[in-house]
Amino acid sequence: MKKLWMLFAVAAIATACGNSANTAETTEVGSAVEAGDANVLTIAESSVKWTGKKLTGEHYGKIQIAEGQLFVDGDQLSGGSFTIDMNTITVEDLTDAAKNKDLTDHLFSEDFFNVAQYNAAKFEITGVEALATADASGNTHTITGNLTIKGITKGISFPAKVENNANGINASAKFDIDRTLWDIKYRSGKIFPEIGDKVIYDEIGIELNLAANKS
Repeated sequence: MKKLWMLFAVAAIATACGNSANTAETTEVGSAVEAGDANVLTIAESSVKWTGKKLTGEHYGKIQIAEGQLFVDGDQLSGGSFTIDMNTITVEDLTDAAKNKDLTDHLFSEDFFNVAQYNAAKFEITGVEALATADASGNTHTITGNLTIKGITKGISFPAKVENNANGINASAKFDIDRTLWDIKYRSGKIFPEIGDKVIYDEIGIELNLAANKS
């Protein structure tokens, strides 16, 4: 009985710690916005960083953006899209080569992103709303869009910082997504509560930086 209670307690802690106030809001899938002047993403200056957490620590790394563009109506962000090359997933926190390869290979596997079958992810903007004033984190807009991972498309909404400059437009955001919505269920505490302290949190942290030059 004591062992069973401990399992439930660990699962409850994992669920509570895994739920983040930064998790992107789920929305309806919408139509991509492609109105305005196109600003092509500067790939070398654009990036996607990821963070995955568990009870005993965390791992983090990067994924490269393959291509994309942001649309500007006047001097305001109005839409855009970008494609992520899932073949470029890297792990940056593990310095041991063997451990790094083991985790990277696991992320490529069917347990996680099944890169052999789904080698690209995509985000399409369906709406951009300017905030009346910047929030405490410096975010100036709310961006809504369709995120496709493993062939599954879900609508999400998150705060972002958007800046215009002489060369084009920059956008950055930090938010979490619930990986289970895209059928990434490996060691999910809410799906497999019996795994106890082996749980991996459902939230994947995303840090997005986009730099787009005027075409």
